[in-house]
Amino acid sequence: MCKMIINADDFGYCRAVNYGIMDAHLNGILTSATLLTNTPGFRHAVALAKDCPSLGVGLHLNIAFGQPLTKGSTLTGKDGYFIKPGSLPSSHTYQMEDIQAELEAQYQKFVEAMGQKPTHLDSHLFTTDSNPVMAAAARELAVKYRLPMRNHDIPGFSHVDFVQFRTYYGEPGLSYVYDNIEDISSRPYVELMSHPAYMDSYLLKSSSYNVQRLTELDFLISSETKKMIKEYSIELINYSRI
Repeated sequence: MCKMIINADDFGYCRAVNYGIMDAHLNGILTSATLLTNTPGFRHAVALAKDCPSLGVGLHLNIAFGQPLTKGSTLTGKDGYFIKPGSLPSSHTYQMEDIQAELEAQYQKFVEAMGQKPTHLDSHLFTTDSNPVMAAAARELAVKYRLPMRNHDIPGFSHVDFVQFRTYYGEPGLSYVYDNIEDISSRPYVELMSHPAYMDSYLLKSSSYNVQRLTELDFLISSETKKMIKEYSIELINYSRI
């Protein structure tokens, strides 16, 4: 039987994202979310999560959006904001100690607010996959606190296959799942990434991936998707069970 984690990235981004994630969990098949610690909806997300212990909540490590929690000189551009991976100059080099301090601060803020460890780690805009310094610092954090991490095998945890639309050369969103569910469900442990949300002015202005999140939310709560999960005998879990 396939054990499937369906994770929503960007928990804490804003209230519209938070409400979409909670709806996808309470009324759909979402099992997990990863929390940003430096975004406007952080405290709101924490309050929602504390009232919903069935939702697994991990930490969405972030060096790509907003402002850092620490003062490392290599973390930001001249404006004091993180640099998106696509805008990172080829000459820019992150200092390991700056990344380590920032990730530690994000971890400690999560634990202080939530009153517990995150279920797992992943990263905003895949920086733990694309940037070697970030990857090394995040793995170090995962080993230190004994946490699984998306797309990285951490000692002591089962391997989890991570799939997304690019895995199957699909379009952004979740429609690829319907066409590839047989292959997806053949994996012992698998994680699907999602970005469900409702809409507000902050999300519209700050993210190019905005109205598409409504379609992802529809997928996660639809009766057709629930029927598919049942037909393929998929067990829905979060990272606390690997």
